[in-house]
Amino acid sequence: MIQKSSKKERTKVLHDQLTTYFRERILDGRLSAGTRLPTDSELAAEYQLSRDTVRQALALLAGEGLIERIQGRGTFVCQPPINAGPANQEQKQLGLLLNCLEAPHTYPDATHVKMDYLIGVEQAAKMYGYSVSFSYTEGNQEQQERDIARMQASHVAGMIVYPVGDATSSAPFQQLQAAHVPLVFIDRYLPDLQADFVGMDNRGGGYRVTEHLLILGHRRIGFIYMHEETLNTSSVRERWQGYCAALQKYGIPYDESLVTADLRPGHSSAQQSISEFLQSLDRPGAIFAVNDYVALYVLQAATALNLRVPQDLAIVGFDDERFAAYVQPPLTTIAQSFVDIGQRAGTLLLSRIEGNTGPPRRIELPANLIIRESCGAQLHVKKTLAIEEASL
Repeated sequence: MIQKSSKKERTKVLHDQLTTYFRERILDGRLSAGTRLPTDSELAAEYQLSRDTVRQALALLAGEGLIERIQGRGTFVCQPPINAGPANQEQKQLGLLLNCLEAPHTYPDATHVKMDYLIGVEQAAKMYGYSVSFSYTEGNQEQQERDIARMQASHVAGMIVYPVGDATSSAPFQQLQAAHVPLVFIDRYLPDLQADFVGMDNRGGGYRVTEHLLILGHRRIGFIYMHEETLNTSSVRERWQGYCAALQKYGIPYDESLVTADLRPGHSSAQQSISEFLQSLDRPGAIFAVNDYVALYVLQAATALNLRVPQDLAIVGFDDERFAAYVQPPLTTIAQSFVDIGQRAGTLLLSRIEGNTGPPRRIELPANLIIRESCGAQLHVKKTLAIEEASL
């Protein structure tokens, strides 16, 4: 009798997992309307379930209007139904607060807001019949607090926040939680606050960049971050932790002199401070820039010093901004899908609004290294092949 009960419980768990797997992917758009699902037999074999368990799970999804089972043709994803949600239309607003960062002055978007986050959040919101109230903060914590208060006063149902760098207070977010306003952080988070988070695997990305440069033969690898967002910012700190972890793994001693900000007090420009860094007697042979805009500062400074990239200095960024593939040389970087982050944050927030409780969730997207010319990988391969040919 005990064995029978245990088997029944395991079957229910597997049934719920399969249902949740497809429900989430249909609602967040990863499975678009019209997509044909595998057959019952194929699903049973792939997920090691009984056909009866698969049929029950699909029947539940069909009852929710998420899929349609057409005899003789198969099972297809439907357009997700718009959830009725709160009766008060004013409450069918999501708040999205982004951060506006300063970019190099020589580029047309001198300030940039990652609007792809907004696109992703809106995609999720529309599926549930919500709209998005958007604002941005110019790296100012007081302005962020005012924007949070304004959005809360307009009775948004929940908030997604890209917090300012080096935040010194979590009070406004604690007030949101005390008022039972669902909250999701994107890109970075506040370590002393328990809240949902969606972003990159920053530590894994930092590790992959550093390991890639080590494999190319570099041993003195600099790490440069922004003066506005130091190691006190969670995303910066985690990329630096990945950098440190890779050095340790490969037996390279950590050298504090190789870690610096792009601008120090008293300097007129980031390029000037980086130029001094690159002119040191024992300068690094490679730079891991905390993001692609800092990588541009480094590229500008290297060009002014007649340093060839990547022959004299390898450079790797982070984010894969739209310009990364078009600068000279094209920039090696870690790709982030900002639309996907926004969509997942929106889906998570809406699930909280709809009553999904539980401990805070931490969703980290995997880091994908995009190898282009600035890191010197092509030169490394050519040199290796030339040595091999010469030895024949």
